[in-house]
Amino acid sequence: MQHHCPERDRIHIVAIARALRDAQRFMGTMTFDEFAASDEKQNAVAMAITRCGEHVKRLSQEFRNSEPDVEWRGISGMRDWIAHDYDGLDFARLYYAVTTEAPRVLAALQPYIAPLAKIKQESADPFNVPRI
Repeated sequence: MQHHCPERDRIHIVAIARALRDAQRFMGTMTFDEFAASDEKQNAVAMAITRCGEHVKRLSQEFRNSEPDVEWRGISGMRDWIAHDYDGLDFARLYYAVTTEAPRVLAALQPYIAPLAKIKQESADPFNVPRI
């Protein structure tokens, strides 16, 4: 089955998947205790989740409604939490988001991403995403 979505959403879907994969790559196979002890990894993962949340906020409501099993509000809420209360971060929650929730979001987005595989990022800079 072909999954279609507006072009405007496609850019954000690709960016969301990229940010989640970055978060997974940064965390790697760390245990929670290893993650909790590494401020470097915490910062890298938090930044990737923040990028993800920024792009979730830019998805159309129609697209979000078409994938009701994804906790869109939770993702964008986590972005706000990281941005506004970094010193109050619950690293167990962040670890759970990357290890348990990110794979579910990526699975939900995969049918939309597969036809977009030909879309290449212009650079390796994670902030260099197409502007709309």
